[in-house]
Amino acid sequence: MIYSRTCQYAVWALLELAREQGSDGKGWVKAEQIAQNLGLPFPMTAKVLQMLVHAHILDSVRGPTGGFRLRIPPEKIRLLDVVLAIDGPELFERCALGLPTCDEENPCPVHNCWVPIRDQLRELFSKTTVAELLKAWSPQVVKRVAESFRPI
Repeated sequence: MIYSRTCQYAVWALLELAREQGSDGKGWVKAEQIAQNLGLPFPMTAKVLQMLVHAHILDSVRGPTGGFRLRIPPEKIRLLDVVLAIDGPELFERCALGLPTCDEENPCPVHNCWVPIRDQLRELFSKTTVAELLKAWSPQVVKRVAESFRPI
């Protein structure tokens, strides 16, 4: 896995929210519904949704008619935005071996191989949008996600 499990849940939750919200973008979706559809624990789902609210990717409203919805269209939400919101920029800065000092002057044994891969990942994540991922996010995929879920 390239990013954290929490980030993986955030991507899944965003995709499910976008699917449930519909094309008009006006519907509010409950965290409980997203968690249930994906087979994820509610506390983790609520946590990642709030992280996405703080990152200005989602809006939220409390109350019986409230829930969550996309703040911006899925075509404008990049996978990079989600990764940065949940995992921070460290994925694109840290050493592949976890060494505290690893740079051009003090490279680790895999530094020269990791830097181009890391840069390609950043480029891929910056070009990939939620709308593109949503094209493959069918009820069958959701079912496979729910069936494969393993608690942290």
